[in-house]
Amino acid sequence: MDRKQKKEQQERNEREWAAREATLGFYSVTLPAPPHPNTALGVVAGYPRSSPTEAVQSMQDEARRLGADGVLGVSIIAETQFVSRYIAYGTAVQWAQPE
Repeated sequence: MDRKQKKEQQERNEREWAAREATLGFYSVTLPAPPHPNTALGVVAGYPRSSPTEAVQSMQDEARRLGADGVLGVSIIAETQFVSRYIAYGTAVQWAQPE
């Protein structure tokens, strides 16, 4: 691996780590069944990103803007027409308040 490739790999690793740190504390699952009662706020999708983790973070950011507590039914698709880019989408939900 040459110097340029090493630098690109290091930058990718740093972006991945930052994305992982940003997603802590936000509920996102591939299952459509929620663990608690909830209200669906709508489908959210993130912007195309260079890694699946960054795509999930982008989707979570969009869900947070809606006031969501989590995202259910998360899917990640890869766009590979020219360069691999990933998009994550799912249903943003707000947990029901206990009565």
